Amino acid sequence: MLSLVAWIIPIFFTSILSFLLITDKKNNFKSRFDELREVLGKSLFDILLISHFLLWIVPLNGLLILFGFILPPQVINKKQRESWSLKYKPRSFFLGIWLVLILMSASIPVSNPDTPNEWDEPIIIDDERVSFWPASSQNVWLLDRNLDSPAVVTVLHQRVPATFCPWLVDYSTSFIVETLHIDEARLEETAIRLGLNPDDFRLEKINSESQHRYKNSDQSIDVSLVVSKRKIITDFPFENTVVGELITAYQVDWGGELRVITITQIGNSNSNDPWAEEIILEWLDSRVDSN
Repeated sequence: MLSLVAWIIPIFFTSILSFLLITDKKNNFKSRFDELREVLGKSLFDILLISHFLLWIVPLNGLLILFGFILPPQVINKKQRESWSLKYKPRSFFLGIWLVLILMSASIPVSNPDTPNEWDEPIIIDDERVSFWPASSQNVWLLDRNLDSPAVVTVLHQRVPATFCPWLVDYSTSFIVETLHIDEARLEETAIRLGLNPDDFRLEKINSESQHRYKNSDQSIDVSLVVSKRKIITDFPFENTVVGELITAYQVDWGGELRVITITQIGNSNSNDPWAEEIILEWLDSRVDSN
């Protein structure tokens, strides 16, 4: 429901503000509507309205709408370029308001991570270190049970700006996380929780499949997730010593809410559960129960 609100707000308020501020208040509604289309350009006005609906089927990120559907016709078409030079203020206002609102809509709250029945209560609830924009909610658990090694599990829910379609968002997010080394922060958090010096550790990518199928015994869960794996390496006391693994899995819902689980295991890296299936299946099962 909140995702629908995030989608409605930009186009609704962009249309209302443009209608009130750009058109002549003395005219009737139909005349003002026709005036708005004329000033903004029928091409720009109609394309933006259509493109906003297409946000539900645009993969990767909704901002591709701006650069793939809206701006190119305004730049390529000579008539449109000439028209822009005469009416750049109202058109810039129209596009600018829409862009600002669709980005601001990413601050609409997301759901809070649930605690699976098999887990203890989180050691951190509503982690204050997550960003205000886009809206995020993060909990952290310490799982010290009959596993190969103790694990720090971080579950993050985050709204993807200007995005409502889940297609390929998990792949693009994984690429961004790897490129910007965002997982380094999670490793640092784990080291601190375990009383270790985070400067003694670093991550190294493990070459493996980018997707893994998670399936439980009763087949109530059967889903493929985008997964990234990294070795945790330290040079203390010996150089290039592998001391654990960090596994991150991504899932995206319709409406643009991203859910990320990161399992940091310190200990035996030759795990009997190399894809953290036990923990991730428990997490997926809690999602099924909450729906």
